[in-house]
Amino acid sequence: MNVSSSPQKRQSTRRTVKISHHLNYPLNHIENVLLPLFEKDYTDDSLRVTIDSANHIWCAYENGKCIGCALITDIGSYGGLYVILFGISKPAQGRGIGTRLLKKIIKWSRKHSYTFIYLLTEYDNEKAIRLYEKAGFEKDFRESFLDEELPGYGDGVVPLILFV
Repeated sequence: MNVSSSPQKRQSTRRTVKISHHLNYPLNHIENVLLPLFEKDYTDDSLRVTIDSANHIWCAYENGKCIGCALITDIGSYGGLYVILFGISKPAQGRGIGTRLLKKIIKWSRKHSYTFIYLLTEYDNEKAIRLYEKAGFEKDFRESFLDEELPGYGDGVVPLILFV
């Protein structure tokens, strides 16, 4: 019984989760997703500043509730995007929502002629690294023409890039 109900559940999730892109999401919707995920790095105030700095915000909603967000900004003169924060609320993780959100962002980036998407994640966040690599992002890249344009990072962080 579990084998046959699993595809139905996944199909049902695809129908009820809506992913969109704009800048007019209610602030508390974004905070409710991202603050619990990044509370060791952000306060309420610093998260609001980060949200305000995003040129592009993507959100995934299920039954009217925000369950995933991506904060993205334009970067550099080579037409790139920097994913400032990307997260799916803990109860919604493991259902393919992060993959769908990332695929929508990549598709939109190609349509709008961006050349790359860059992001940073913690080196021990294996689930996130797998998600990004599955979507085509690469670790350990070396593109000298981008060195001065990409945000810096410290220890414990893995930079990833996808050329679109």
